[in-house]
Amino acid sequence: MLHLVNLHCYSTEDWRLMQRALAKAFEVLQRCPKSHANADRLARTVMKLFDQGLRDEEAIVSKAVKQEELVSGIGQRRENNIAS
Repeated sequence: MLHLVNLHCYSTEDWRLMQRALAKAFEVLQRCPKSHANADRLARTVMKLFDQGLRDEEAIVSKAVKQEELVSGIGQRRENNIAS
């Protein structure tokens, strides 16, 4: 059980890296980190990528942006199909 706790204990530098990556992802997506409806989802994506072993900030940003664009695109298509 202790290994599960250690898995999600982040150092100060870990948090800084994730925060920088998240800020850059918001910038690339041109979204407000405080008011966008899916801000939490993007933050969870950045953390998930970090937890999967990514430590390169630019790689995290790139993958998080691609994933968010994909998920957002699916949501928009669903909304358009329902409205039609």
